[in-house]
Amino acid sequence: MGILSALYAAVSGLNANGTNLTIIGNNIANTGTVGFKSSRANFADIVSSSIGGGSSASSGLGVFLSGIQSNFTQGSLQTTSNVLDLAVDGNGFFEVKNASGGSFYTRAGQFNVNKNGDVVNPDGLKLQGFQADTLGVITGTIADINLSTTTSPPFATTSMNIAANVDSQSTAIGLGAKLISGAATVTTSGAGNNSFNIDLNGDGAQVVTVANGLTGSALASAIQTAVRALSATDPFKASAYSGFTASYDVGTQKFTFTSGMTGTANVAGSTGTAVVTANGVDTLAAATNMTGGTGVVTSTGTDFLIADPVGTSNFSTSLTVFDSLGNGHVLNTYFTKIGGNSWNYNQVTDASAVTVLPGFTSGTNALVASGMLTFTTNGALDREGPITYHNAGGTGIDFIGATAGQAVATDFGSSITTEGGTGLDMTTQFGSPSALVNQTQDGYASGILQGLSVDTTGLVIGRFSNGQLRNLAQVALARFNNTLGLSKAGKNLLQESGDSGTPLIGKPDSSGLGRTLSSSLELSNVDLGEEFINLIGAERGFQANARVVTTADNILGELVNLKR
Repeated sequence: MGILSALYAAVSGLNANGTNLTIIGNNIANTGTVGFKSSRANFADIVSSSIGGGSSASSGLGVFLSGIQSNFTQGSLQTTSNVLDLAVDGNGFFEVKNASGGSFYTRAGQFNVNKNGDVVNPDGLKLQGFQADTLGVITGTIADINLSTTTSPPFATTSMNIAANVDSQSTAIGLGAKLISGAATVTTSGAGNNSFNIDLNGDGAQVVTVANGLTGSALASAIQTAVRALSATDPFKASAYSGFTASYDVGTQKFTFTSGMTGTANVAGSTGTAVVTANGVDTLAAATNMTGGTGVVTSTGTDFLIADPVGTSNFSTSLTVFDSLGNGHVLNTYFTKIGGNSWNYNQVTDASAVTVLPGFTSGTNALVASGMLTFTTNGALDREGPITYHNAGGTGIDFIGATAGQAVATDFGSSITTEGGTGLDMTTQFGSPSALVNQTQDGYASGILQGLSVDTTGLVIGRFSNGQLRNLAQVALARFNNTLGLSKAGKNLLQESGDSGTPLIGKPDSSGLGRTLSSSLELSNVDLGEEFINLIGAERGFQANARVVTTADNILGELVNLKR
């Protein structure tokens, strides 16, 4: 019995070492297999029942393969030229699904895009990931990663920033009006001389009424107060009234009326005149000698004219903005110094592309928006006046065919009074030539997908022809409580088993999961040196067990020969 037991023990050794050779050979064969994890054979001895005495007197019956254990240590990383070649640096597996929806897990990140836009491995299994909505926001839904989205929708410009220096030494271009009467002495009364018509800067005649019993400087003060209380017909001429002054010279007995307007936008027949006429039967206009031959009209230049934007501005910049359809429009911003430290800006575009109020176009130009800037004596931006749009609703720019009323807020910097800033971060007024420093806007046209990138958190980012980047998906990684419990399914795939536990799905570089590396592949973790040593050991074990078989056979032969 002892000799036969030795024979059987040797046979078990042959089988065990033969299997070990198979495992080692498989490891060596997969040295170049991407994502391959090596395995090792685990052996255990077979013990017979006790021969007699204590348990230590048991005899061995050989060896058996107790299991095959995988080695999930990190493999070396290789750089490639394919963006969708992905490697996991750390813990975790890619999840892929077959056509039936069956889930498999792998460290082999050789992916590409199939004809349907799905990201698949070489066997057509689809890579799983977190989905992104149309704005690129990653959701919690996990599904096939599909990159068939080839367009980026346009975004209408909502804001633009202009950083520039406007030359403080620029010559002011403004529109003013002054009227000087002939000698006159009058006291207003209810007998028809307590009112007159005044037309400032071509805004249209309006009635000025003052109290009875006024003369000289008191009359001038009352006229000034009455005019300042009037409302401009053209809102861009409001300053003509709010800054109006009236004075009386006792020595010459002359009244002087001066418009407060020094350069607010006027596009329809710009005029610098101040006109006083009679109001019905009232005689105050004549009594103050404002309509006589000694009246003098003076003008201090021309206001910004849409018919001549270059000639009526000191400096300009151009920037392309986009409407809701993604059409680009060149928007020219003209800066006009109107005196002191005050500037107007007027934004002009192609008249064929927009709809504006009557009077705000000339030839190919259309004035779509206007505003005012003021600076401190140190050149810092002090105030930014509200932007005024020249469309029907005064709400924005009406690009033809696109969404009407597109508001495009223009920011010139952190103004001191308006915004509580320094006034020095963007637009300034220093004594150097006017120059553009920087300008930006937030709109863009539609675009087509031109390239991809994948970051370390698994975000698949699309690069579009309009310069935009958008998240298209995020690769999902899976981990298991017992990685060694995963079962091999071939083709670099692993499957969940009862021993592995259920997969825990998460985003790369979080929750204990490794990061993803694009244009990289994880190589096999097989150590050839170690495998060759193991190979020698398995070979020697096989040879030794074969020698046991030979020896046991010789002994049995001798036993048979005893009868002879």
